Amino acid sequence: MNKFIRSAVSLICAGAAAACTITSVMADKVSNVRGDVNGDGVVNVTDVAKIAAHVKGKKILTGDSLKNADVNFDGSVNITDITRIAAFVKGKKKLPSDPDSADERFNGYDAYLIFADGSMNWGNWNGQGHPGAASYGVDADVTGNGVYTVSITRDSITSVDDMGKNPSLIYSTDGSKGSYLPWANGCSIMCVDITGLLDGTLAADGSNLEGFLEEGQNPNINKRVKGKYRGDEIKVEVKSIKVDDEELWFDPNKVRYGNLDEEDNCYRIEIANLLYGDAGDVAINVNNFYFSDKLSVTFSIYGID
Repeated sequence: MNKFIRSAVSLICAGAAAACTITSVMADKVSNVRGDVNGDGVVNVTDVAKIAAHVKGKKILTGDSLKNADVNFDGSVNITDITRIAAFVKGKKKLPSDPDSADERFNGYDAYLIFADGSMNWGNWNGQGHPGAASYGVDADVTGNGVYTVSITRDSITSVDDMGKNPSLIYSTDGSKGSYLPWANGCSIMCVDITGLLDGTLAADGSNLEGFLEEGQNPNINKRVKGKYRGDEIKVEVKSIKVDDEELWFDPNKVRYGNLDEEDNCYRIEIANLLYGDAGDVAINVNNFYFSDKLSVTFSIYGID
């Protein structure tokens, strides 16, 4: 998705020296105008590019164009809309037609990547489903046993979500490049949280906890609501960590799992957490860790329904 968005955005050309022709496959004409940002009757790569330009703050959409860019009906135009429309253009997904079908509501549990580099840059701290929380990752909807991937990309981390621009970014400037987001370098924290699984009765060390979570609805997006699992019946394993689509070595014996935060209903996969530990406790080499465009973690989960 990240490469697709970058290639789509590159099709927006300016100046005679950078002239180009858009040759993407056009999607069939659709009766639902959601996704047809430029109003030409089709949903194609041009619409992807226009939404990407809006999310990046380069060319803001207004009026019907802004309304049609909100393809998942969640009231905001962000990285999720880019993902959905790109998948439609590539023939992988249909565009949603139900105003109540926003991805952020999640059919299952919202799994998301928590990350900050060694300078606390490239920060992502919340899931896309968390109400009123700034979130800039590409989450997974964990709907049952299986294998899932969560990630952050340069496009997602610099996007504008319904809470505004990412406050956890540190931009660099120089005379030739202007303001830019440097490569992620080092790692302060890398975890995957799966929202809504735990009932809060099992501690990280395996001892019993007093139930501290409240009864309520939508635990899959509300971290304070009691989930249905203690945690010891769930089996989770990190399968892969990739930086810029290249496999990263990690020590599986140092990955920690379970109710590690002990303050919410999230099942946590902890790969590195120097905020509460040191470099000897982490599963990756934090002193030789960097990426330019994308970080992803793939994990398997079994024991849920």
